[in-house]
Amino acid sequence: MKYLFFLLLLPWWAQAQTTPRTLPPPAPAAPPSGPLTLTQALQTGLGQSLLVQTGALEIERQRTLARTGYDLPRTVVDYQVGQISGPLRDQSLNVVQQSALPGLYRAQRQLLEGQVLTAEQRVRQQRRELGRSIRGTYYELLLSYRRAALLRRQDSLYQRAARAARIRYQTGETNRLEQVSAEARRLELRNRLAGVLTEQQVQRQRLGVLLNLGRPADIDTTTLPAVALLPADTASLSAASNPTLALLEQEVDVSRRQTRVEQLRRLPDVRLGYFTQTINKENGFHVAQAGVAVPLLGGVQKSRIQAARLGEQAVEAQLRYATTQLDGQLAGLRQLLARARASLTYYETTALPQARLILDTAEKSFRAGDVEYVEYVVNTEPAWQIRAAYLDQLRQYNELALDLLTFTGTDAQ
Repeated sequence: MKYLFFLLLLPWWAQAQTTPRTLPPPAPAAPPSGPLTLTQALQTGLGQSLLVQTGALEIERQRTLARTGYDLPRTVVDYQVGQISGPLRDQSLNVVQQSALPGLYRAQRQLLEGQVLTAEQRVRQQRRELGRSIRGTYYELLLSYRRAALLRRQDSLYQRAARAARIRYQTGETNRLEQVSAEARRLELRNRLAGVLTEQQVQRQRLGVLLNLGRPADIDTTTLPAVALLPADTASLSAASNPTLALLEQEVDVSRRQTRVEQLRRLPDVRLGYFTQTINKENGFHVAQAGVAVPLLGGVQKSRIQAARLGEQAVEAQLRYATTQLDGQLAGLRQLLARARASLTYYETTALPQARLILDTAEKSFRAGDVEYVEYVVNTEPAWQIRAAYLDQLRQYNELALDLLTFTGTDAQ
């Protein structure tokens, strides 16, 4: 009888184990004041992002559901009163509890725990993608400041040249064409600068949204404009470093646990009960019940098992495909990154010093009156193109480096 009493208490115990605990709402962190470094931007974004907070709530939901693995069917209690076994008024009480074998509940709990790990891997993937977006926008904003500074520098030099051209025209040393060309060049540069400043404001607003600041973000413009890579960032691709592969591996594990659950559901359920009755108002008639519940149509569960195995095979094939694709992408990415790094080295060691020499020489010649304004513009244009091309090359390198970090780099903290 004590085993029967324990069985009847199981539903109450299972309900007590599945009582969800309340998760307090995420407390918003105070954003740092002043211009943000890249590290501060990542910490702020990953700490305040609504996407990450939603993922954390999903993990907590799955953890709560994991406590429902031992979910027993409801206890059936039947009470009768009336002329049951004779002309007198009798009573009967029948209590029945059905339960699967313990192995099924254990497998269900393991399946739900696997889904918790899947939710955690999804959040890890979301954090990696959010970190990629924050880094990309941060470096784009850095380069926009560099482009604006380049255009201001160019505008400043051309303004001085335009003033000199105007003075020379007023004194009759040159013709009207030189003055008109100088003014047109100045207006063109200001128009380009206005476009860069507008793009810069849009990027500040976008970064503010990514960081959940509620305002445009200000960054530390002294940060180096090139993405720094560590030797560990170019390591071999693996699930430990790539959240996409880790998520697929976890989904494979969950599909295997699902198959195990479906296999155990083929086993019969156990039924235990207790029956007591009065006969002609005499007490003391008790009956213990025990039995099994067997499905009559076993083909239905066989189909579920087969479907679970097919799902398992599909996820395994998806994992193999993703691994092959990412390996190929990573090999190509490393080659492109090496070429971009070599191109940056060329600009920094050869092209930029030459551009600086061209500008210094042309400006000295123009001030000395050795060349006219039009010739000055023609001679200095290659130098400005070199500097603009360097920023474009820097942008391409950053894109490739950030893609590599997304594949193999450490998770942003």
